[in-house]
Amino acid sequence: MTSPASPPLTQSSIPDGDGLIHVRVLPPSKLTLHQLNYKYPLKLISPAPSQWAKSLTVFVLSYGGGLVSGDAVNLRVVVEGKGRLCLQTQGSTKIFKQTPSSPPTIQRMTVRIHPGASFLLLPDPVQPFAESNYIQHQIFELEDTTDDTSSLVVLDWVTEGRAARDEHWSLRRFESRNEFYGVKNADNVVDGSGGGGGGGGGNKGGEEVGLVRGKLLLRDAMILDGDDLLSGEETLRERQDSQTIFATILIRGKPFTKLIGYIKTRYANEPRIGQKRWDTDDDSRRHNSIEVEARRNGVLWAASSVRGFLLVKVSGVEMEGVKRFVRGLLSEVDEEGVAREGGCITQEFGTGMFRCLE
Repeated sequence: MTSPASPPLTQSSIPDGDGLIHVRVLPPSKLTLHQLNYKYPLKLISPAPSQWAKSLTVFVLSYGGGLVSGDAVNLRVVVEGKGRLCLQTQGSTKIFKQTPSSPPTIQRMTVRIHPGASFLLLPDPVQPFAESNYIQHQIFELEDTTDDTSSLVVLDWVTEGRAARDEHWSLRRFESRNEFYGVKNADNVVDGSGGGGGGGGGNKGGEEVGLVRGKLLLRDAMILDGDDLLSGEETLRERQDSQTIFATILIRGKPFTKLIGYIKTRYANEPRIGQKRWDTDDDSRRHNSIEVEARRNGVLWAASSVRGFLLVKVSGVEMEGVKRFVRGLLSEVDEEGVAREGGCITQEFGTGMFRCLE
């Protein structure tokens, strides 16, 4: 005798702070939000896509524009085959100060990307206020790591705080981890009817029935500790050497092959100490104007291929300078700073994807 199906997930059945985004493609090729559920302090908004939209966009919000001490957010995202999802925010995520006896503010997101699916994470930067304590853990589960059709572009960045209030890395602790796994036995899909996923109930930790997390492909972490000081040591602010923002970009997948090649070539052409004199060499006339502007704005960056991923690190002394630089990278600007028509991200997800970089 077959047991009756579980009731569908409802707002009332979701634990506080949990959310579920499930993108599905219906025949012949209609992108749909199969599920969009959330509960305070998390809020999710998805504008209605146009008839010709290449992707769906969901904005991850918080009430009051930030997270207070003790808030815990657990978001589960599933993008099925041929699905395209862009996750954004509407302004920086503000992390308020930790109150006495309160736990840290925590955000956890788990994203599962099916074969042939693409995921784009382009949020505004996290802004930790003075005395804040924040932990962010993002897990990405890639079903197809053989042919690399489970594709993603991830931007993770943090600013110094409220500079207008003389907050310069005055946080208590900031921790951000990004982990990427290949997954096995991934036939089951989070749909709310089975109680799986971060959206509510059922399985411990939001894991899916039948899903076995496979090999860890890459782990990238950034920890800033404002309390870990010995007598006479430099403060966290002093150790940052005037840098006010740090950004990490991670890219993988066949649709972004040209983007990866563009960034690697651009980094290879960066001037190295002792290579040439940029004030007299003829090559300087052809040097990318964006790179010249980046150096003037104090932007530092590095790029490296790591186990099938392109890992890019960027820092700078000015927020706007880093924004322009990152936008230039992701939009594949030419030597005159003009974005390439039909760049990889625009081609895959459509226009209007760079809101956080404007």
